[in-house]
Amino acid sequence: MDPSKNPDGEFSYGSGHVNPVKAINPGLVYDNAEGDNIRYLCSIGYSEDNIRKISRTNSSCPKNSSATLPRDFNYPTLTALVKAGGSFTVNFQRTVTNVGIATSTYNATIASDSKLDIKVISQVLSFNTLWEKKSYNVTVKGKALAEISMASTSLTWSDNIHNVRSTIVIHTYEGAS
Repeated sequence: MDPSKNPDGEFSYGSGHVNPVKAINPGLVYDNAEGDNIRYLCSIGYSEDNIRKISRTNSSCPKNSSATLPRDFNYPTLTALVKAGGSFTVNFQRTVTNVGIATSTYNATIASDSKLDIKVISQVLSFNTLWEKKSYNVTVKGKALAEISMASTSLTWSDNIHNVRSTIVIHTYEGAS
């Protein structure tokens, strides 16, 4: 799973193998607030009829949900569509919840990729209790990407026990925002 050996980057090896023992104790999780999944489906163009079929509720799209960018969904993957041919800056905000060790400190590490300049604020997340939430921001800058191309890398939060990996993908595939 070395991106330098896989020209398709993060998509060349899928999600990897799941270790069931480690999955029981993930360390950090990305929570969703009530209604986030509905807003997400609305933002990517699902009809209310299809959302009701999926959710099995009488849900409707909240006002301005179509203006919400899919990249703003609190999900481990950080992905964004950019225009081909121009430099770009993309910002992501994420919130994680500590479900690992009550008093723990996670450090951010970015896998190197010469196409992307990535800044993580805060580089360190320190938790004092279980269920404590911390937010962080990721800014991704880059030079022009060609049409139908992508640049990818990953962010890993580690407390030397848990490694919580998030893929970062910037692409110009118009139909896959």
